[in-house]
Amino acid sequence: MSKRRILEGHKQSGKRFIPPMKQLPGMQMTSYVNDMLPELIWIGLLNDRLDYVATARLVEKIVQVAAEAAPDAKGRNYALCSHLGALEDPQRAALLQTLDTEGLLTRLRLAIAPLVLLYEDFPMAFVGPPEDLISRETLLDRIYRAIDRHIDKYQTPGIILNGEMLLTRLVSGTIKFSADIKIPDFNAVLEAPESDEARHAAGFMRANALGEFGMLKVDNRWARTFWNTNYTLSACEFVHNSE
Repeated sequence: MSKRRILEGHKQSGKRFIPPMKQLPGMQMTSYVNDMLPELIWIGLLNDRLDYVATARLVEKIVQVAAEAAPDAKGRNYALCSHLGALEDPQRAALLQTLDTEGLLTRLRLAIAPLVLLYEDFPMAFVGPPEDLISRETLLDRIYRAIDRHIDKYQTPGIILNGEMLLTRLVSGTIKFSADIKIPDFNAVLEAPESDEARHAAGFMRANALGEFGMLKVDNRWARTFWNTNYTLSACEFVHNSE
């Protein structure tokens, strides 16, 4: 395949080639690691503590309640912690009450405790800390393990995080696909991760997440705080690509 065909539709800027998706009006350059991972890592902590199915159900409940509590906030994606943090106090109270009533609040608090207890300005700090005392060493170990597991967007944990952005849209009913679009089998990512269908589904989820995140123009204050705090909490450094 010729270079011309591979780069068809790309726009050259110096030595870089900008893909068509990133040329759309309002689109900003987005890094999965630097920008998206801090917004989604709370779900990664849930996946680490529970499992993918239990986490998906908990996130679905959070999205349903948040969407009902803030019906006019159509532009939000509640997979992103900054968008959940944008809920007003009565809406937050309604969310916590529902989760508590259904026995889900304790699970959520235990899972995201590292973010609530170790990071200033965590958007979902309103969830509150767990009742159980957790050592600083355990909190650090859990957050660094979560980062290590989810930092590669081409591995299953990272693919699942990207997919949560699409899941929340489907749950809230704020996205619809044309009948002309062939939707891949998303279950293949877990059931047959080496299959062509899984690769198709993974690519679909990554493209959707990257495209939507770029269009949403999420404030990066939390992302900067997250990474800056990581470098002060521990001498550990995470080696990662900027894309």
